[in-house]
Amino acid sequence: MERGLIRHFYKRSHAEQILVTFGLAIVLQEIVKSQFGANPIPQPAPEVARGMVDFGTLIGMQAGGVVYPAWRLIYFLFSLLVIAAVFSFLQFTTFGMVVRAGMADRETVGLLGIDIDRRFTIVFGMAAVVAGLAGVMYTPILSPDYHMGMDFLVLSFVVVVVGGMGSLPGAVVAGFLLGIIQSFASMNEVKSIIPGIDQIIIYLIAVVILLVRPRGLMGRKGVMEQ
Repeated sequence: MERGLIRHFYKRSHAEQILVTFGLAIVLQEIVKSQFGANPIPQPAPEVARGMVDFGTLIGMQAGGVVYPAWRLIYFLFSLLVIAAVFSFLQFTTFGMVVRAGMADRETVGLLGIDIDRRFTIVFGMAAVVAGLAGVMYTPILSPDYHMGMDFLVLSFVVVVVGGMGSLPGAVVAGFLLGIIQSFASMNEVKSIIPGIDQIIIYLIAVVILLVRPRGLMGRKGVMEQ
């Protein structure tokens, strides 16, 4: 996919890159539907991780005071590990530094004799692996169906734009920020006051942030500001 299609859009606008990947996702979604059907396919968590973790007893509180599903805790720790690994790879390795340089000035990096296209292909493959791992780990929480990827694709675009195009720290910060805000908006007390707010709160926050700061929370100056 990267060699045959995506690489031809690297020099084009962010909007065109988003549109072509969005269209490709629709095609892949229909292929999955044709192979596995439209119904969700339950994928239970491993038996050892199906219980609850009682934080209350761990910190000396009353038993049952603070509990959390074990698999969600594992998923959270897994997410932190993946984020740390990706960030370290891009920030502290020569390969990652070259990739970041190529994103900022592709032509100059090419003039230095570096095959930046090959490195972009490798990073694209790594991103696919990370996305696949995230999907597999999430299936015990939400049974997968053919439309599952599209639901998260829209949210991922919002997170990337709010955090700042090309900014990994920005995407991480925006992801946590929007996730926490949506969690509060999903509380029954909040929904009783503003019904349906949990369905639109992320997009409302994105609109406000982009009106005030078009390049996103941690985006480079000049990006998405023309």
